[in-house]
Amino acid sequence: MDIKTRNISTDWSVMPGGLTWYFIGQPKTGKTTAASGWSEKGQEGVLLIDTDLGVDFVDGANTVTVSSLNPPERPKLDEKGNQDYNKRGQPLNEIVPAKERGFYHRTGKTKGKPMEVYSLQELYMWISEKWDELPYDTIVIDTIDEVNEWIEKEVVKELGINAMGEGQWGADWGKARRRNVDIIKRFQVFLKSKGGNLVLISHSKSTQMQDSKVQLSPDLPRGLAYALTAKADVIGYCTADKDSKGYYVSFQAYDERTIGSRLKPLSQTTLPLSYDSIKKQILNYEKESKNGKIPTS
Repeated sequence: MDIKTRNISTDWSVMPGGLTWYFIGQPKTGKTTAASGWSEKGQEGVLLIDTDLGVDFVDGANTVTVSSLNPPERPKLDEKGNQDYNKRGQPLNEIVPAKERGFYHRTGKTKGKPMEVYSLQELYMWISEKWDELPYDTIVIDTIDEVNEWIEKEVVKELGINAMGEGQWGADWGKARRRNVDIIKRFQVFLKSKGGNLVLISHSKSTQMQDSKVQLSPDLPRGLAYALTAKADVIGYCTADKDSKGYYVSFQAYDERTIGSRLKPLSQTTLPLSYDSIKKQILNYEKESKNGKIPTS
């Protein structure tokens, strides 16, 4: 068998695909609104997985509310309304229908009526089975913080401890980290196989200073934060400017900041927080390189 090798020569005249973008920032810094249109198609090309119940007021967003890792179950009842059993005498359970999971619409004509919510497992299965029929090329998970909380609750229950940090030799933190990374890896591998993009959103930890430098990282356990940022191609820190009223994203990296970019056109830049702004920066990089304004090596 012959192995075919590739000589990498990046074409910046088109937007690259199959990327993982990771946006962190304080609440209300434009992350969700910008992510809802992170596609060549605009909002039509983006499916936003809402774990934080914070998308209701982003006009035009295509969203699915996710409230758990796995679908919730309840006792299955027989025709008389009593607990149903299998032939071995074991009680049966059934998955709670999506519209009966205790969530309600908050706006519009359906305000106050039951709302369909799903588990991350159900959504992943749907995406992987129906992708070629769907109009999307980008999946947004907003936020990873909430997914981590679900995982930590499961780990606490599985290990029989009262809270994270009580596991022997860090077994609880390790188990939660591996489960988080596995979930993200599944989405990454699938979307890369389809040429689609994955956008992750996290809140950032409160700003800290060390050696006169601002430390920036996702508001997640340290090991998990590093594991997830290591898997991302582009990590941006989002801010809101009080003077201009605009939203911006920084890719300026140094040791104390878990942000930065593998894409040369975005490296060490600060730009308006929008897909169009990022696209313009990348395409202009190609033009300026050809004109000799930017070294190509």
